[in-house]
Amino acid sequence: MNKIALALLLATATLLGACGHTDTTAPASPTVTYTYKDQTLALAAAPQRIIPLSGSLLSMLYAVDGTAVARPTTTGEIPPAAETLPQIGHVSTINAETLISLQPDLVIGLQSQNQKLASILEANHLPYTLIDYEGIDDNVPLLRFLGDVTGHSARADEVIQHYEEQIRAIEARARTLSPVRIAVLRATGKSVTAETPLAITASMTERLGMRNVVTAHLDSHAQAKTVPYSLETLANDNPDIIFVVTMGKADQIEARMAQEMTSNPAWHALKAVQDGRVFYLPSDLYLLNPGIHTPEAMQGLLERAYSL
Repeated sequence: MNKIALALLLATATLLGACGHTDTTAPASPTVTYTYKDQTLALAAAPQRIIPLSGSLLSMLYAVDGTAVARPTTTGEIPPAAETLPQIGHVSTINAETLISLQPDLVIGLQSQNQKLASILEANHLPYTLIDYEGIDDNVPLLRFLGDVTGHSARADEVIQHYEEQIRAIEARARTLSPVRIAVLRATGKSVTAETPLAITASMTERLGMRNVVTAHLDSHAQAKTVPYSLETLANDNPDIIFVVTMGKADQIEARMAQEMTSNPAWHALKAVQDGRVFYLPSDLYLLNPGIHTPEAMQGLLERAYSL
């Protein structure tokens, strides 16, 4: 294959991955094609040197018996077989120079986190795809996609079956319990907001039949994952349980929570506070999509809410 044809082929692969649309133009040479939701990726051959850019992608890749040549830096759980791999930085601050030096034949990243890498990968002729991976409903399509990419479709089917069985069992258990009224706060060093059902933790509480008091303040067309939420509103809603999802440094979060919530006498009058039912959740399971660990995350919410 001449250099021009090769460049065109690689450009096709990268554009398909980045944009998430199917390209109807015939590739310059035989290709393999993979599909994730409405995104299509065409490559010259099945990839052998994959680099995932987030911890959740890494865990999902190894769950289907795939392998990587490098991994992101993460505070979350790392598959044992991936612990000693070269690190390329955190998902939002990937070290492009290190990534390029490893010469992957497929980089898998997130549209929400890695868009700034697209032009760099294209300039260095590295095939990539940035996937639209947000809610927990994306987990099964991702497992299926990674099974196809790694040539482990049968293993992916096994993992999906087990994953769905776990989710069904947890949801069935939740249906036997009386619904509780909850609020999910998102606390950072800069603000305290409330999660809507479009956010990860609030979406899981909804599937567990818990009643998110914040939804009463949303209009039917709201598309935000978090919304402003004052202590006054929280006091009026007075939920049975408060979940707090944290993002950032602990000391900064504690200071912000004190400024906006916990130092005010109204906070201590809340039912959830008086009953000892305010739960600070680990960010690795509740800030972003927990991926293959979603059943664990949902079970954790159920156990906290009902003291199981």
